[in-house]
Amino acid sequence: MSLTEMVRRYGVVVLAGALCASAAGCATDADLTAGDGEVDPDEIIGANAVGRWATVQSFVYVRTGASDAEVQRAVVRQLRPLFGALKANDIGLGNRLDTSDATRFVDASTFERSTVDVIDPAHPGERVGTMDRVRFTYRDRATVNKRLQYRRAFETTALFGDYERNGDAVVQRCQSEHQDWGTSGLWYNFEPHLSSCQSLIRDEVTRVEADRRALTNADQQVTQSETARMFLPITVRLSSIARTETRYPDYHRLVDDGRLVIASYFGVDNLDDPRDYGARNYFTFLRTVMAARPELRISSVSPSADLTTVEWRGATITDVTPDRVAGWVVDGSNFPSSVSYSDRDAFRRQVLAQWRDKTVTLSASGTLTTNGAARPIELELRAFYGNEEGFGTGATERYRRAFHEVDVFQYTGHSHLGSGPLDARNYSPADFPDRYQVLMVNSCVSFNYYNTFFTMHPGGTLNLDTVTNGLPVYLEGSGLSSARFVNAFIDGRFRSYNDILASMRVDLPWERGHDANRVADGETDNTFTPSRYRMSLALTR
Repeated sequence: MSLTEMVRRYGVVVLAGALCASAAGCATDADLTAGDGEVDPDEIIGANAVGRWATVQSFVYVRTGASDAEVQRAVVRQLRPLFGALKANDIGLGNRLDTSDATRFVDASTFERSTVDVIDPAHPGERVGTMDRVRFTYRDRATVNKRLQYRRAFETTALFGDYERNGDAVVQRCQSEHQDWGTSGLWYNFEPHLSSCQSLIRDEVTRVEADRRALTNADQQVTQSETARMFLPITVRLSSIARTETRYPDYHRLVDDGRLVIASYFGVDNLDDPRDYGARNYFTFLRTVMAARPELRISSVSPSADLTTVEWRGATITDVTPDRVAGWVVDGSNFPSSVSYSDRDAFRRQVLAQWRDKTVTLSASGTLTTNGAARPIELELRAFYGNEEGFGTGATERYRRAFHEVDVFQYTGHSHLGSGPLDARNYSPADFPDRYQVLMVNSCVSFNYYNTFFTMHPGGTLNLDTVTNGLPVYLEGSGLSSARFVNAFIDGRFRSYNDILASMRVDLPWERGHDANRVADGETDNTFTPSRYRMSLALTR
């Protein structure tokens, strides 16, 4: 496996290696908590990440007399690339600033305006124009990797003003991932810590400081180079929010109708690849879940198909099971004798085509005992592997049906920078039932993209928990982490979210215990505890 393939993540290809972090002072957790004065009404749990308030105090230059809406747009333009700058240092931001309504996250009541004279340093006695300088305060929730949990501040650089005008230089020198996104992808991929980018930043800072020496009133005057700058050094203040490490999913509510229905979706990564990452994750998932619960059996396939046999070169291969297919697709081993070595890729492609775009339902019956009272329970796991890359695939319709019908919804695949079929903007409150559900998205920076479901789900956090990633997720290992998440709801151990998240860490060829700042959210109003609801689950074949 090549290095590029090995480190590929959903939605992006990244280069392995250490990420530089600028120096900042450390503090104890008590110091971080002291003086906060505010508590988020719905905190987050992370096995490898802590929740933090991320606060930025900065400024923008706008035309004199600009409306608050114009200022908000300028603020969003400046703040968006902070997402990439912090992501590159294992900090994930929560507010999605790449949408048309992103200005709602900018509080205009924090604006402090002053009008300044714009000066040409070559003619310091002449004013060439005026602009409004608007100072603002912005706050967002963040997932911060635990190695940074004692940091009270993080020094980085924001992009400033109309930086798109010279965006090509920033794309070439301030990104390690040179994808064909141009300046439109700067918000996601901006990495100011790169040495090539630092030289751009230093050159501009030197030029701005030199020009400012010509000013006669430094408080009321700015230079043309200041208003046209591309980079602005910035400090992100990090403050603690309450921790809820002992919260659990509301298991009792998931099964209150005598059924537990889970839907898991896996998107294709490369349709022509005989060892497609999406397929490998899908069959790893099935193998892992069925190993944990051997009582599960395939009860239906939709559209109807016989997945237990494969017709190959005139021969019929029988007794095909998900575990056996996993051997072919994931392990590259135990092929039927009728499949020659040179035919293995063609054979895998045929098998994947046979399983693709189908919902495979695994079922089991059993007994659920709560506080000594036993009752029957039906367990149903719907697993789908297919092309989720566009709206023409029917993905949105599949998800909409699942939202109505299932108790636990889980997706593993590409996030399409948040704008694909799972984008919350494709749905409305009418697409969700007024009951408790859990949604887990194992894909690129899903903490930023999908927590907006809280605003449309009936009851908000009372009826919805999410498990999302603050950082991009590697394709490698995603099927295993998704399976471990689902297993937590069917293995009868009724673990806390913290324990579930810890179990989802995966060992990768280049990193042990990988966890992309995965967090649980919406959990603070859950009421389940093992002592209040003494539950046990026994399944039968």
